[in-house]
Amino acid sequence: MGTRLHLYLAALFGLGLVVYPLCSEPRQAGVSTLIWLSLWAAPAGALASRVGLVGWVVPVGWLLALTPVIGGQLPGLEGVRFEWFYGALALGGLFGVGWGAGRASVPCSVTTAAVLLIVGLLLAALPSLGGLGGIAPWSPAMAACFLDFSPASLVLESAGIDWMRHPAVYGPAGADSIDPLLRLPWVGMWAGPGALLLGCLTSWMGIQCRARSAA
Repeated sequence: MGTRLHLYLAALFGLGLVVYPLCSEPRQAGVSTLIWLSLWAAPAGALASRVGLVGWVVPVGWLLALTPVIGGQLPGLEGVRFEWFYGALALGGLFGVGWGAGRASVPCSVTTAAVLLIVGLLLAALPSLGGLGGIAPWSPAMAACFLDFSPASLVLESAGIDWMRHPAVYGPAGADSIDPLLRLPWVGMWAGPGALLLGCLTSWMGIQCRARSAA
């Protein structure tokens, strides 16, 4: 049982970092890894809830694995140092939301993880979908709203990355037309701890729901 548990947690941990070695462009590997982690954190949390609180070693492992290199050395993230820690807190918050949702109904945790992954992909893609296929981009107000709800925006901007100026967003989402009065980037020192607090609260609620259903 111990070996199976270790392999299960190792798989959740490894899937979070799988994008980095697959990136063909080294300078974009860092940003691409964070984008994928922002999408994978909540589903991984839901799956990790099956093993209880020990599942939290997964986001801690991400932090320990990435901090030495993301602290200004990981390709694509030069200059991002201590700010990365706030991005890691945001990842922990997303993981906590997934963990709480999965813990509330452990038998359905796989379904919960699938739903969270689909929702995360949709929220991350919506800002840019308006500029694909020759379709006119969203209005600046809509694009700003979609960016606010994107998990990628939360994690990358908390980590100190100018996500609105990234090629994946700047043109397709019409970020060049978004006035600062409509949207400002997430401030890591507030957004990161705030996301983690929300994740911990959701996890606690999941534990309470689990306890009531088992009573």
